Amino acid sequence: MDTKIIFFGNYKGGVGKTTSVLNFAEYFSCHASKNHSGKNRVLVLDVDPQSSLSEILVTKGGYGELSELEACETLNYVFDLCILKIKKYNDIELKFDKDCLIKKYKNLYDFVPSSLFYRNNVGLDTIVIDMEDNIQYLCILKSWVDTIREGYDYIFIDCPPTNNLITRSAFLMSDYYIIPTILDGLSTNGVVHYINTIEETYKKYCEEDEDALIAKHFFGEKPQLLGVFYNLIRGQVNYDEEKEDFEAALDKYTSYGREVILDTLINNLIDIARETKDGNVSIKKKDFKWLTEEIIKKI
Repeated sequence: MDTKIIFFGNYKGGVGKTTSVLNFAEYFSCHASKNHSGKNRVLVLDVDPQSSLSEILVTKGGYGELSELEACETLNYVFDLCILKIKKYNDIELKFDKDCLIKKYKNLYDFVPSSLFYRNNVGLDTIVIDMEDNIQYLCILKSWVDTIREGYDYIFIDCPPTNNLITRSAFLMSDYYIIPTILDGLSTNGVVHYINTIEETYKKYCEEDEDALIAKHFFGEKPQLLGVFYNLIRGQVNYDEEKEDFEAALDKYTSYGREVILDTLINNLIDIARETKDGNVSIKKKDFKWLTEEIIKKI
């Protein structure tokens, strides 16, 4: 099974990351699979402590409120127990009930939520504090994903705008990554920094660390930048100067260059924003559908 793991991220907030992941999940799941007859089987993992995507998928998916989920229904639970096992009970074999963790959204794709309400409001940002910067902790997410990945063509990871150990584990285990961005000077610097951070993260753990040999064996090759796309584009604004500055910065300061910029633009349309809040893709506006088709051709 040739499962592809793709993470979505940007160190700058307000770039429409949650909207993007929700749209990609649905459009990818409606696309014919390359691996078998039928549509793509998609799983979404939310490792953003804000749990915005989880809140939408839980409430609009008919599972009640995010705050009502049992502890064992969240990614928080996986990390919490695995950290405890590493620290105190290494000989215990942990098995997680995938039917409890994995939920179906609109009979289109699956998701595993995180929750900021876990065990008296302990979000992933609190749980990560108990992790140590070594291979055992970085392996937690992939070790669990490896037990269920055979059922999927694509696994999407919604990453937070932070560089913590959970985010790094998502970087290391992924095949590809996609960066949504808006066009302004701060975003240009942020994207360049994000790309270089991912490069340095892989280099640190899989090439230079004393445990690099086992890390590279476990995580595989470095994740490849599948593309950067311009999001929240306003039709009345001329972005020519911002585009040139952005593309020149990619050429100068990253190993990829401007060719990683995807052709399809995502316009700042109220219909897309409104439908995202309801857990849907826009019926009227097809920007993300066209972008999905462009990305699938690159994989």
